[in-house]
Amino acid sequence: MQDVALAVMRLQPLHRGHEMLIGRMLKECDQAIVAIGSIQAHDARNPYSFEQRRAMVEACFNDASDRLDLIGLRDIGAPDTRSWAAYVLGTIAQAGLKRPTHYYAGSEDAHWFEGVLPVRRLDRFSEGAGISATAIRADLKAGRSVEDRVPKAVLELIQRWQHGV
Repeated sequence: MQDVALAVMRLQPLHRGHEMLIGRMLKECDQAIVAIGSIQAHDARNPYSFEQRRAMVEACFNDASDRLDLIGLRDIGAPDTRSWAAYVLGTIAQAGLKRPTHYYAGSEDAHWFEGVLPVRRLDRFSEGAGISATAIRADLKAGRSVEDRVPKAVLELIQRWQHGV
């Protein structure tokens, strides 16, 4: 039986904490699924489209494309953790992907899958340096450097998009 990792991430934008978590998934499991959340949202908190976020992941993990699957998730206002987990797992099944065997989390979202899948946590403060996508978005908007928190390939994409390329 193959180990299949799952993580749900907004990736607004993909930062070094996300990169570390996805890297860990690929290191510890045979296959990894990154479910990109809030694909219908487009506002100050969600400035990047699903396609742009997919491109961020692909730019960072091009060498693992045969072991990494990406799917999109809409916000559904799930009333409870079981409903959300069922929605995510159903979306994975509809995409024809293997059922995950483990859930990976770097934030408080792990509770959505507790009791559904074994949860593996990355401590975002000791292992992920407490990186915040909210702070990164603010710094990008203000023209401040984010090179220490955003992978070079992602930063290059963001800069191209900012210049309309």
